[in-house]
Amino acid sequence: MSQNDLETALAGLQRNWQPLAVRIKTVEHDVTTPCSQLTLRLHFPAFRERESTVNDLVEVISKYMARFCLPRKQLAETYAKKATLDDDDYHLELTRLDHEAASLFIRGNRLSNRNGEGGELLLYLMTEWILSAPQIIAKMSLKTNRQVPAHGSDGVHVRYDAPTGKLVIFSGEAKLQKSLGKAISSAVESIGNALNAEQMSHELSLVKRHIDFTGMDDAAKSALLEYLNPYGTSSNARVEAVTCLIAFDFEAFETIGTAANDLDPEVAFAVEARKAVAKVGPAIAKALTDAGLGGRQVELFLFPLPSTAIFRTLFQNRIGWTEA
Repeated sequence: MSQNDLETALAGLQRNWQPLAVRIKTVEHDVTTPCSQLTLRLHFPAFRERESTVNDLVEVISKYMARFCLPRKQLAETYAKKATLDDDDYHLELTRLDHEAASLFIRGNRLSNRNGEGGELLLYLMTEWILSAPQIIAKMSLKTNRQVPAHGSDGVHVRYDAPTGKLVIFSGEAKLQKSLGKAISSAVESIGNALNAEQMSHELSLVKRHIDFTGMDDAAKSALLEYLNPYGTSSNARVEAVTCLIAFDFEAFETIGTAANDLDPEVAFAVEARKAVAKVGPAIAKALTDAGLGGRQVELFLFPLPSTAIFRTLFQNRIGWTEA
């Protein structure tokens, strides 16, 4: 058993997420906070002709629904049929996967009294892409099983940190709110719940019972399970962290869209977005500190939108969500 085996296996589970960079832009900033384990990441939908391409963003992320909702084993079994099916039959198999994933997503959200806002799918993509942390259980498939108490985080991802020999387990939390202040309050509460010892024990129990080992050999499986075993020599090198998406309404989209100058809209938007991070960064750090979470590892994705309500509606329409 070797951590090198685990590192190699997890690297093999990563996909080419670079196509997302066309639709999702990154804003570099130098905002720091007293919370040394808090990382503030800033992203936004790409612009076209001074307008945010939210429609295109929804179209693109919806294509990854099957990867988010369905176990890798099921996907791998379907992909393996390509060699034995003609093009038409293989296309039907892939279409079936997409329909099954959308159905699972809608049912899972309804069972958990959520409105299918799409934030959890966006968070999944950001965690896989930006953090290079593959998902190890498809929570949505568990949430639709009434025999499995799968309440809790929106997703569970892992990343092996070779320099320290630590395995980081990320519990995912996504928040879409019109108000950034309300989104922060809700996010901090969810982060606290996710890192609660009892809730984390529940999440680890789910991982151990439902982990998807597809693509991992026996050595990698053993190395990963060693981190999850409280009697294992690697268990003290396990880091329990949270990856969180906060999407919110941001008025700069409107001002950029109506600006009468030749400045590149994405450059102009980045200036306004950095100002916003400089203001809210300390507020987020204070909220985490006040909640006793100042020393916990949190990867926070700030994702301003022209309108969270419009994003939600576009996403629901795209996946076929209808009111029950």
